[in-house]
Amino acid sequence: MKTNISLFDTLQQIRSQQHNRQQSLLASYQQKDKTKDPVATPDKTPGKTPAEPAKPLSHADFSQMSARQLGQWLQQSLKSGKIAPEQEAVFKTLIYSATAGDANNSDKAFNFSEKAQQGLQSAIKRKDSSAMLFWGNAVQSMKKYQGEKLPQPTA
Repeated sequence: MKTNISLFDTLQQIRSQQHNRQQSLLASYQQKDKTKDPVATPDKTPGKTPAEPAKPLSHADFSQMSARQLGQWLQQSLKSGKIAPEQEAVFKTLIYSATAGDANNSDKAFNFSEKAQQGLQSAIKRKDSSAMLFWGNAVQSMKKYQGEKLPQPTA
């Protein structure tokens, strides 16, 4: 009986810590959102750049990356341990949403940073704490690795 109470207390502490983390993430993103200018310009569709092929990247730029480039970056980051395996799903969601499952769209440039921000904003509006963490971690990872030098494929 004592073990069950101890286990219950431990789980309650974990939930409380998760809730506190979610609230602090929510507050920080809402505060940052108020101070930033909108990313989308009136002549562009949010989350997309004109339908032109993405240029080869030497540095990570999530604002103009193709789905193929994001997939390659994801695989390299998983292998090197930069991205936790639990975060793989959010990046695969971004890739799928950009290409709509069509391989012909995999070389077009997309603004994945904006797509992730839109996902986060949607989760905040719905007050979906699980989705807030899902998208918040993606936004945080993109900001952390934005501009990072990419390994060049050898010919």
